[in-house]
Amino acid sequence: MELDYFTPRLLTGIINLRPIKYDLFGSFFRRASPKPVDVLELQTSLRGTSILPSITNVAPGTMREHDSWDVSFVKAPRFRPKRGFRAADMLKTQKGHTPYDPLVNPVEQAIAEDMDAHREDIDRMIEIMCAQATVNGKIELYDMIDGVATPTYTVDFKRPATHDITLDAADYWTVENSFLLDQVEEWDLLIQEDTGGLASTDLILGKHAWTAFFRHQDVFNVLDNRRVDIGAITPRVGAKFKGYWNGLNIWVANGTYKDISGKIVHFLDPDCVVLLARDAESVIEYAQPIDIDCTGPTQYFSKQFKQDDPSGIFTLAESRPLPITRHVGWTVKAKVVDSTAAAGGQGGGTEQEDTDTREDGQ
Repeated sequence: MELDYFTPRLLTGIINLRPIKYDLFGSFFRRASPKPVDVLELQTSLRGTSILPSITNVAPGTMREHDSWDVSFVKAPRFRPKRGFRAADMLKTQKGHTPYDPLVNPVEQAIAEDMDAHREDIDRMIEIMCAQATVNGKIELYDMIDGVATPTYTVDFKRPATHDITLDAADYWTVENSFLLDQVEEWDLLIQEDTGGLASTDLILGKHAWTAFFRHQDVFNVLDNRRVDIGAITPRVGAKFKGYWNGLNIWVANGTYKDISGKIVHFLDPDCVVLLARDAESVIEYAQPIDIDCTGPTQYFSKQFKQDDPSGIFTLAESRPLPITRHVGWTVKAKVVDSTAAAGGQGGGTEQEDTDTREDGQ
């Protein structure tokens, strides 16, 4: 079998058919059709339109201004992983079929594994960008220039400052009789106000925030964790789903990633929560890959090539995704606990328990 059997068209078709590899945050963004462009249009809206007045039978039509959109243009980021082509080795040294998988073609399996590896690289970056857009309201993009991680630009969705909240110590969810339910309802109203009426649907909690949430008197008696029919979610995402409460899907996000400088970063700070409206217009846009063998717009492009130094056969994949939200007020981020505080300062009866212990000891 010749090397040129695996054409760019074939590999591009395979990589686009491989299962989605991104995770929880990517599930809040729908995938848009790829566009034959290099620059993507970023449209953001803060509030809904004004009321439409009624008119009499003889009155002229009511002149309406266009919806209030803030329009800017962003060059699509470019991701292009490359690795040695395992399927090419299979062509040289066919090992036959195993007795456990008699119908599996080892070459086809190797191609699928190669494409899965590329998808995992790119889709994990999509998950990171979706997390940044959801949690921080902006996406930070970097490049490696002469071996140094260099910021290139920031995609800022201009989330209102009122949607970034830090509770006072007396209002932390670890404090006995704190008003957790009232706080979440207040944040929901913020989202409705700044999205033209979209209600919040999901609450994502960091590790420490989840512990405080689950133990809170507003939650533990009413949390419904029996239903798991939230739709077609992957097992990995489904494991983060904790149940329903007050009309919200409850999730826990405890993952980390290494940024381009090697620093460990949480997808969501363990002390924080994010309330969001799933029905907001949030999409993943795809620009056209920059490759002479790519004949048109596609979400993922892949090809193989021979290289002399280092010698070998390689595959590369390219994708130019950018998560975009057009409702800037669709999320509220709040710090609801302080895990760094001293144990005695966290409320919830801790100080009183210490006092009772000393009295018992006397």
